[in-house]
Amino acid sequence: MAVMKIYLLLIPFLILSRNSKNKLEGKTQTVRLRYIAWACACANWHNVDDTTEYKNQDKLAAHCIFIEPADDVATMPDTLGYNGDMIEFTGQYYKNKGYAKGYIKTEEQVDPAKIFRYTHFRVIQSHYSAFKDELKK
Repeated sequence: MAVMKIYLLLIPFLILSRNSKNKLEGKTQTVRLRYIAWACACANWHNVDDTTEYKNQDKLAAHCIFIEPADDVATMPDTLGYNGDMIEFTGQYYKNKGYAKGYIKTEEQVDPAKIFRYTHFRVIQSHYSAFKDELKK
């Protein structure tokens, strides 16, 4: 029973420190990412400047990344993150693949992916209005 209590106390720490050993690359950059609504908890942002043609979704999925805000101020609102949304992010990649802070593991096996930690974002294209219109039908 005592072991269970200790484990429960450690869960938030483990989630918050998920990337504590994963260092950021030194270079700050701006990337344009498009959201892909996969039917899984997989990495779902793809670099639109990547001109590689992917013949199937598995190969595209392998090039998708996770994003995470550097702080609460940079957190995106709920009206962003719809299929096809394109957002310009400024920040840094982590050196190693992993999972974004706050990522909640599911029963599904999800591969680690590159993570982009952003300090600023700018909406290029949002599909929130189209989503709301579809709900009204």
